[in-house]
Amino acid sequence: MLTRLNRILGRQDGKHRETKGRQKEEGLQSPCHTSRNKWSWGKRRTTRKTSSTPVFLTEQEQQVNQVDKLIFQLQMMTNERNELLEFLALYNNNELNNRLKSEIEMLKTQHKKEMSDVKKFPDKICEASYKCKELSEQTNSYRTLYSQLLSEWTQLKEKVSMLKEDNRELERWLRG
Repeated sequence: MLTRLNRILGRQDGKHRETKGRQKEEGLQSPCHTSRNKWSWGKRRTTRKTSSTPVFLTEQEQQVNQVDKLIFQLQMMTNERNELLEFLALYNNNELNNRLKSEIEMLKTQHKKEMSDVKKFPDKICEASYKCKELSEQTNSYRTLYSQLLSEWTQLKEKVSMLKEDNRELERWLRG
């Protein structure tokens, strides 16, 4: 494929690879480089030679560059293809089928387990609601007991304060 591309563009045996080297030797530059050399801050440079290279050489260089890019891309693609082929060669159809069967079996057992858990949900919900009712009843009973204890505590506190006052009066009467 590469030799065919080289033949199409006339690059057999490196015939046209010397163009850049010859240009450097002869002092020839492409038109884009000569325009930069001519104008620098608005002043004309006359020390450099202007390019007398024909336009077809630059087009030919562009074609050579494009071919090089295409050749590089083609090589990269063939390398990727070869890697993928090697990867696929590791797994033949029997191994893939066996692997798929084992994965399907694992998924089936996992599905059965999940479905049994789903079937247990109504029982768990009933059990949780029963426990919730029991806890709410216990909370109500503790609330009533707490309110009774609080009222008894306030009554005892009042009795203690009354007894303290009676004790003070007795002490005054005994002293006085």
